[in-house]
Amino acid sequence: MRPTLIAGIGGLVVGHILWLIGISLATNSEDVSFWVLILSAVIAVIAAAVGYLAWRTYQRKNKIWAAFLGCVPVSPVIFTLIVLGVTYL
Repeated sequence: MRPTLIAGIGGLVVGHILWLIGISLATNSEDVSFWVLILSAVIAVIAAAVGYLAWRTYQRKNKIWAAFLGCVPVSPVIFTLIVLGVTYL
């Protein structure tokens, strides 16, 4: 149980760091709203792909990697929804 929990926390941290890098690049451009929208679409596609990969890994009974992969897209999706709300509402 402990390695699975640590893998999940690691996935959250890695996902958040990757999101910070992406959003930093998007907000440093001149047309912020356009690049935030493009980044949001890319995050949605990658999150779906990583989620599917996590599900396939879980079906193969590799729970540690499944926990890691399942937690990677959580933070980027949540924070992307927040940024989209702030940018477009």
